[in-house]
Amino acid sequence: MEPASNPETPRAERLPLAPGYRARQLYSYLYAAFITIGLLAFVSFFQTYLMNVNLHLPVALQGRTVAALNFANELLALCLVAPFGALADKIGRRAVYSGGLVWLAMGFMLYPLARDVPQLAGCALFFSVGVAAVGTMLGTVLADTAREESRGRLVGLAGVAQGLGALALVAILGSTPKWLVAAGLDEIRAGRITLWFAAALSAVSAVVVFAGLKHGTPSERAPTLSILRIVREGLAAARANRRILLACLLQFGSFGDRVVLGTFLMLRLQQAWLERGASMAEAASRARVPFVAAMAAGLVTALVVGFLLDRVDRMRIGVAAMALAALAYLLCGFVDDPTQGTLVVAVAILLGVGQIAAIICGQTLLGQEAPRDVRGAVFGLAGICASAAILFTNGIGGWLYDTVSRGGPFFLLAGVNFVIFVFGLRLVRRVD
Repeated sequence: MEPASNPETPRAERLPLAPGYRARQLYSYLYAAFITIGLLAFVSFFQTYLMNVNLHLPVALQGRTVAALNFANELLALCLVAPFGALADKIGRRAVYSGGLVWLAMGFMLYPLARDVPQLAGCALFFSVGVAAVGTMLGTVLADTAREESRGRLVGLAGVAQGLGALALVAILGSTPKWLVAAGLDEIRAGRITLWFAAALSAVSAVVVFAGLKHGTPSERAPTLSILRIVREGLAAARANRRILLACLLQFGSFGDRVVLGTFLMLRLQQAWLERGASMAEAASRARVPFVAAMAAGLVTALVVGFLLDRVDRMRIGVAAMALAALAYLLCGFVDDPTQGTLVVAVAILLGVGQIAAIICGQTLLGQEAPRDVRGAVFGLAGICASAAILFTNGIGGWLYDTVSRGGPFFLLAGVNFVIFVFGLRLVRRVD
């Protein structure tokens, strides 16, 4: 007999949601996840285009410039993610999330105005405020929405939405300059119009998110607390729970992986095609292929890992993801010619699998273990780990890329992931 209709259970997924949550709120969140990761992936992808077309920056300086920009962005985000998480505990998720998307829209409007590195850095710093807001809310809203028995599957479903977003927006917006140039526009105007499209998409999405997400906060106590008190209680929860500690380490590893995959791999591929005589628009288009392959692999991984997380020990899956990511980055570092399509695509698929598995496992563990009253603050602390990883990877990876080897950032992350794997394995045995 078919189960009775339940307003808290989406008809398509049959996933039980937390009390008070309805299917339309889940669908609104999935759209928000799709658009958030898509926009952030597109920004990372498009930095090389801006440096070459708008700034005419020498190739020899691009690795350290990208690293410096990302380092500055994450340094600011590092200061903001915990306050944004605590603010969401106090005033509600949808206000912070939609406000962050509006901020991103304004940032997209500013980017085409940059004509030198300091101006580009100013645009990136402005943009990073919105990144901190939407990034913190991405995990917090998901943790609120899920019930424990379906948390892994729901996180996996959200991972699919995120992967589709990165895949679609990089594929579409990443190709838009090429289409506009073919239509007769110069490269600067083509880039400007592309960024305006992204701004419009972000602004419309802010309205959708504000209208669709659940009003208020799941805690009755948090709105009565000060933001500083919420942050302190979030820290205490993280210190007392080793599963939260492992989840934060998974955030560190997976977001470092995201930097290398979304920034240094794209930079390496685009520079390789430019060195072969391709135009900037053509190089950007060709560089999309391994990235798209990684995202496509992540889609399948999200579904499989999400299913497993509701049936297998979540800590063990996270440790296994770090081992796979370490192997993938080690292999990628040894690739001599990144224009070799089949080899690079195969390695990119491994990168996508390891990264998505670690992200999904970390989010599931956080949602499982974070206390409801300070859930936003705990996710903010995890965001600090993510920002610290991005700072670390950009700071050291950019220097390695320009001064040692273009494979340097990949070897760096292979080592980081391996260290987290070893530490996580010991932690799993200690908890057992």
